[in-house]
Parts: sequence; structure tokens; C-alpha cells
Amino acid sequence: MVKIENSKRTILNLAESLLQDKGFNGFSYAHIAAELGVKNAAIHYHFPSKEDLGRAVIQRYRDRFKLWINNTRVKDLSPQEKLDWFFSIYTDMRSDKGKVCLVGSMEAEFNSIPEGLQAEVEGLHKELLKWLEATLSEGRETGVFKFNGEPANKAALILSSVQGALQMARALGTKKFRDVVEQAKLDLLV
Repeated sequence: MVKIENSKRTILNLAESLLQDKGFNGFSYAHIAAELGVKNAAIHYHFPSKEDLGRAVIQRYRDRFKLWINNTRVKDLSPQEKLDWFFSIYTDMRSDKGKVCLVGSMEAEFNSIPEGLQAEVEGLHKELLKWLEATLSEGRETGVFKFNGEPANKAALILSSVQGALQMARALGTKKFRDVVEQAKLDLLV
């Protein structure tokens, strides 16, 4: 077993970082074990398979997202402030050494990841879209946002744009990412 404080959380943190940097197929338990200075068995103690680890990372992210959106500070924000908060999640990823969206990373490899992990990724993506759709609907109803089409389709367009912008920024830099986010905001404001 890993002899460090909060070993399971440390493993999850490293796995999440590796998923955002290299993707599911781009890292192994050996990467985590080397970083922690332990043997692979120490990782297997907490997560018997790589799929178990990936599912735990996604589930933890889903739990965090649910906590964020149910937090009264977020619930009480205006639609525009909620959208800014949402974009800040991705801005933080970009400022963290070029990491990409966890969902986007997994979706890029969707056909090659285990089915159980696919289900977790799909669940997270649906939760993100549902919240974004509700925020866009609220903004349209209150006259803060204006856009053509259905809120669900606009939510999908915004999420895919931000995920793609994170990928694109790896090659073209942070300014390109910020430009995409700013354009997404401009496209909504009345």
C-alpha cells in the first residue's frame, strides 16, 4: 500500500492530471508509481484495474461538478455569472500547463476505452450539457442571452467549442483559447 498521506486521493489527482495531459491510453500505472516512488502493486491496492481508476476519476469529477452547481453561491448567480463561472473551469485547465478537458480527453479516445468508462464519460457529458442548457434557457428567459435555436443545441456548441479550443491552444497558445471563450460570450449577449 502507498505509504503517503491520503494515498488514494493522491493517486486520483495524478491519474486526473495524466488523463488531461496524455489521455487514458497514454499513461499506465507505471507512470503513477514512478511519480509516487512506489511499486505498481500500491496502485492496484486501491484500484484493481486501470478502468477502475478511470471510472473513479470521472466519478469524482462528477461529484465535484454536482457540488459546484448545487452550491448556493453558484445557484444564486445571474445567468451571465454562471456562464463566466463555467468558462473559468476551462480557463483554469488552460493555465495548468496546457491540460485539456477531462471529458474531451476521454471522448477523443471513446472508441478505445472500456465500456464502463464510456458510461461514466457519457454521464458526465450529459450532466455538463444539462446544466449549461438550463443556464442558457434561464439567460434567454431573463433577457440576458440571445441566440437562435434550442438551448440544448447551443449548449452542445459551446461545450464542444471550449473543449476544441483547449485542444487547439496546445498548438496555437492561450490567446487562441481566450479568443474562443470571448467569442462564445459575445455570441450570447443581448
